[in-house]
Parts: sequence; structure tokens; C-alpha cells
Amino acid sequence: MSNFLNFVAKSKSKYILVRMKSAAETGYCFNIRRLRLQEKLVLLRYDPIAKQRVLFTEKRKIRSI
Repeated sequence: MSNFLNFVAKSKSKYILVRMKSAAETGYCFNIRRLRLQEKLVLLRYDPIAKQRVLFTEKRKIRSI
């Protein structure tokens, strides 16, 4: 039985954690969870450094959740 457990593949997680970066080039970032199979995110959110709503684009995957 223990040999069988060694060959069972782990399933991939449903979500990943990604870093969103401001398009205003202020350096402001935040992390958000999204579905693994979803397209890359582009969100309109408030940037406290620019003091206005700006586009945030997904820059990199941080880890699986």
C-alpha cells in the first residue's frame, strides 16, 4: 500500500497568488488571489501614492494556494 502512495501525483491547486503593480509607475503593489486557469488580471483600483484610480496589471506569480 505504501508503494502505491508514492506514485500518486499531487493535484494542482485551484488558485494562485499574484502580484499586481500600478501602471502609474509609483511602485505601489498588492497581492491578490486568482484562479489558475483564468486570464492574466488587469484591474482598476485606487493607488494611494498617485491618489487616483489607475490600472493595475499582473506582474508575477508568487505562489500556489
